[in-house]
Amino acid sequence: MKIKHYAILVLTLLLLGCGHSGERSYQGYVEGDNIYLASPNSGILKELLVQRGQTVTKGQRLFQLDSEPQAQVIKQYASDLEQAKSLLKDLKNPRRAPEVEAIEAQIEQVNAQIKLTEIRVKRYQSLYQKNAIEKDRLDEILATYDQQKKLRDQYEANLTLAKMGSRSDQIKAQEAQIQAIAAKLNEAKWQLAQKTVYAPAAGVIFDTYYRPGEFVGAQQAVVSLLTPENVHIEFYVPVEELARLSVGKKITFTCSGCQPDNPALISYIAPEAEYAPPLIYSRENYDKLVFRVQARFDNFHAFKPGQPVTVLLQ
Repeated sequence: MKIKHYAILVLTLLLLGCGHSGERSYQGYVEGDNIYLASPNSGILKELLVQRGQTVTKGQRLFQLDSEPQAQVIKQYASDLEQAKSLLKDLKNPRRAPEVEAIEAQIEQVNAQIKLTEIRVKRYQSLYQKNAIEKDRLDEILATYDQQKKLRDQYEANLTLAKMGSRSDQIKAQEAQIQAIAAKLNEAKWQLAQKTVYAPAAGVIFDTYYRPGEFVGAQQAVVSLLTPENVHIEFYVPVEELARLSVGKKITFTCSGCQPDNPALISYIAPEAEYAPPLIYSRENYDKLVFRVQARFDNFHAFKPGQPVTVLLQ
């Protein structure tokens, strides 16, 4: 980009003042600022639904990463939430001897599950250290292990409560536990939603960077999107031209092979001057100072980034 800017600066000086009678012309180019779209999560690219040059609409689905790990976490939290709600309901009811025995059986059952999960955790940790599985798989089993231990704590607390009778503080603690699990469930659902990425605006797919089946790291762009509002003309003008320019002023431009007098509106004027080429600032070099100007236009699809244009100023 620096080389391109340098070339335009040189052309600006060489062609300064060229144009029809009463107007001044300056060389510039079409510039585009891409939006790089990524997921905050990592995973295998399952679907790539667009290709280079394809026009997309706002909200259109672009790609999806493997969502199975997040789906399993959601399933686990949903189950935990139902169990926690059931326990709360149970806390509010009078306890009988058979119910105490049932809680004890639940504790025995979850203890057996914990022992099995501990074995799986050690195996998954070993596989992850050998790069044999993704981190999502390890995170999934660790989350399951953590929830099982918390569930055992709940059962043990409920057993104590059942033997001594329900108390308001125990009920409040269980209600808080339900809120905590619900919050984790909502977070897991959000993480699942992030595995599918949609177009934030209408535009054109500038490029794609992965193919289905490849592993995509967290926050790594899979596609880049060029939208109309991010396409503009960029050109340079000398100091004496600044007085005749302002943001919002209408200009025209043309290019090789396109229709003449295409309209555009100035959207930005650089606050500082540039040299072309770098020179020592002096009165003699004053006329070599130029300012970068950007202008936006409506006919987005008729021009491509990097395309040279000639800007005409009245």
